[in-house]
Amino acid sequence: MTKIVVDVTELRNYISKHAQLSGIQRVMVMLIEALAAHYPPDDLWLGYCGNDASDYRVLPYRVLAPEGAADLQKLAHVLDVAPTNTQRPSLEGYAQKPAKRLIHTLLRDLNAKAGNADHFRKRNLTIEEWQASSPRRTSHTPAFETQAASKVCAPGDWVILLDAGWLDPSWNVAENWRDDLREKGVKIALMVHDLIQMQNPEYISGRDPMRFYKWLLSTLKSTDLYLANSQATAKDFRAFLTSHEAEREVAVLPLAQEALPRPSTSTAGTDTLIPAPYDVLATSWNLDENIRAMLKWPFVLCVGTMEARKNLWALAQVWDQLRDDPGVRLPKLVFAGRKGWLNADFDALMQATGRLGGWVEICESPTDLELDFLYRHCLFTATPSFYEGWGLPIGEGLSYGKTGVVSHTSSMPEVGGDMVEYCDPHDLSSIKKACLRLIADPDHRASLEAKIAKASMRSWDDVGRDLLKLIA
Repeated sequence: MTKIVVDVTELRNYISKHAQLSGIQRVMVMLIEALAAHYPPDDLWLGYCGNDASDYRVLPYRVLAPEGAADLQKLAHVLDVAPTNTQRPSLEGYAQKPAKRLIHTLLRDLNAKAGNADHFRKRNLTIEEWQASSPRRTSHTPAFETQAASKVCAPGDWVILLDAGWLDPSWNVAENWRDDLREKGVKIALMVHDLIQMQNPEYISGRDPMRFYKWLLSTLKSTDLYLANSQATAKDFRAFLTSHEAEREVAVLPLAQEALPRPSTSTAGTDTLIPAPYDVLATSWNLDENIRAMLKWPFVLCVGTMEARKNLWALAQVWDQLRDDPGVRLPKLVFAGRKGWLNADFDALMQATGRLGGWVEICESPTDLELDFLYRHCLFTATPSFYEGWGLPIGEGLSYGKTGVVSHTSSMPEVGGDMVEYCDPHDLSSIKKACLRLIADPDHRASLEAKIAKASMRSWDDVGRDLLKLIA
C-alpha cells in the first residue's frame, strides 16, 4: 500500500520553542490525526530533515500511540526535541507567565520538602507526582530509532508538506532530500496556506517576504501537487504560476470549521459529577482567575496572533469610539493570541489609554482550555483581518455556535458563508457598523446563530478524507 510521509520538520522546530499550537501548526496536528483515523498505521509516517539537507529521517506514526500528535509532550519526545516551557502538573495556567510559574514552582517545592500533602491534594496531585515531574528527574531519550527515508519509501509513495515550509533551511541547498526521493519515484505534495508575504509584504517583518518568494519559486522543481487551503488561496497561487509561465496541478483542500478538542471537565481530586446549572464551575475551576473573571462583563472575542495583518488597531479604534456612545450597551473586547509583529500602533494605543480604560482585555498565548472557555462565553467573534489564507478563528467560532464580524476579503467569506456580519477592513465606519449591528440587535444575532445551528460544519475528519482522495 502507498506510504504517506507527513513532513514535520518545521513543526519539530516549533514545539521546541512554543508551548501552545498556533495557526498552521494546529492545522498540521489536526490533519495528522485525521489521516491516522482513516489510514493504516503502518503506512502513515512522520518525516523531518536531519543533520544535513540530504538527510531525511522517517518514523512510523504508530510510535505516537495512544496519545497521538495532539499531545505535544509525546510528540516532542518522539521527534527527539526538548519542548519549551514543559508544564509541570498544576502549573498549566502559567505557561506564558514565567514569573508566576517560578513563584508557584518554588512554593510547590517548599511544600513537598515539608511533606505538606494537603497543598498537593487541593491541586489534584501528590508529592510523589510533583517530584517525579521535575526536569532534573526526567530523562530524555528518543522514543524510536529513525530510518533514512530512502530505505523506507518506494516509487508511488507520497511526502506531504503541510507546514511553514519556507522556514526549512534545506530548501536553500541546491541538492537536497527532495531531489533524492523524487529520483526514486516518490511524489511530493505541498500545501500553500497563503501568499500574504508576496502580495502584502507591508504586513510582514524583516526579510521574510523575499525569503518566502524565493522558497515558493524553488518548490516548482520538486512539487508534484499543490494543495490550496481555500479557493481564494488557489486563485492567488494560480496567478503566481501564470506570472512565472509555470503549469502545475493545484487542488483545493478547504480547512475545517471545528471546535477545539473538548478539555476534561472533571473536578479536582473527586469523581463528583457537576450538574448542568453549575456548568461554568465545571469548565472553569482550574482556569487562571483572570480568565474566569472575563465573565463579569459580556465580551467580544478576537483570536489570532497579534500581528499587523489582523487589523487589531482598527478594531480597537472602533471600540474607542463606541465607549463614548452612551446609547450602546458595550461589551468588552478580548484579544487572545500570542504576541506578533509590526503591531506598534495597537500597542501604543493600549498603553496610552490604559487598554481603553479597561474596555480591552488581552489574553496572551492562551491554552486550548482557555480558548475553549472564551469561545463558549463570548457574544460573538471578530476577525477584521486584511487577509487570511483560510481563517481558523472564524470557523472555530461558528462551531461554538457564535457568529462574528468578518472581513469580506480573501478566503473569509468561504468560511463564514451567510452566518456572519461582513465588513470592509479598510473602513472604520464599516467595521463599526457591523459590530454595532451584532451588539445592538440581539434578534439579528440570534437569527445568525439559528443559521449556524442548522449548518453542516466541515470537520478535520472531512479534510483528512478529502486529502486521502487526492493522494492515496
